[in-house]
Amino acid sequence: MTRAPAISVVVPAYNSAPLLREFLDSLTASGHRDFEIIVNDDVRSSDGTPALVGEFQRRGLRVRYLKENRSMAQGRRRGAAEATGDILLHLDTDMTVTPGLLGECAALLASRYDALVIPEESFGTTFWARCKWLEKKCYDGVTQIESLRCLRRDVYEKLGGHDERMVFSEDKDLDLRVRAAGFRVGRTREFLRHNEGALRLTQTLRKKLGYTHTADVFAEVHPEAFRWQINILHRFALYLRNIHYLRTHPLLYVGMWVMKAGEFGFAAIGRLLRYLPAAPRVVHP
Repeated sequence: MTRAPAISVVVPAYNSAPLLREFLDSLTASGHRDFEIIVNDDVRSSDGTPALVGEFQRRGLRVRYLKENRSMAQGRRRGAAEATGDILLHLDTDMTVTPGLLGECAALLASRYDALVIPEESFGTTFWARCKWLEKKCYDGVTQIESLRCLRRDVYEKLGGHDERMVFSEDKDLDLRVRAAGFRVGRTREFLRHNEGALRLTQTLRKKLGYTHTADVFAEVHPEAFRWQINILHRFALYLRNIHYLRTHPLLYVGMWVMKAGEFGFAAIGRLLRYLPAAPRVVHP
């Protein structure tokens, strides 16, 4: 009988085979070998993800394939239901792990913590992707923004896992519930690399506009956290706290301000449109 692994890595996917290849390659280089991977593919996916998973299985990687992902929160929760490890690590296909990350997660959760925040280092090929890198730098260690990604399985199950109603901040919802329950949350020194790719300004603006359709669920469950999130002054205060980047990365610093102002603006427009009355239908004789 095969022994259950220490860590189950759960990753939802959606037509992301090239990114998933880099993700799985990074796990093959991990110094910690006691893990499994559950890839939960979107039900609408039509790329070569099943074949890619089969390739890595033949290379000896302990990876399983599901095609039961209908939303980010539901996909994570369904993948976790198939996990056999004592530790759950929830990641995305546009991430890669550093070689020491899994081992550090296992060690910290075996000693003094119940859940872990993992820092992210963004990268990409465009100006706006580099602005995202700088933005993430400004959020380093800010508990109102960062969310945990790794936790003991018994903690996850006790709290009921991810809330499937969430699309806006499903990861932050879990983070807040873990902290509110009094569990010990730590932070790794190792980090995740987050591939922003060829990010365009229009792309990130549309993404924020789309979040408004489910933001009300998060606002109802976590009103105080939601008020903090939608207050643009809190973000700008963080940027001013890191004003030294204006000297070292002046164009990126200005671009970050422009990008974040645009994101907040589009999010506000999205919320406004939701509450406007629908235009009456015109019935022609």
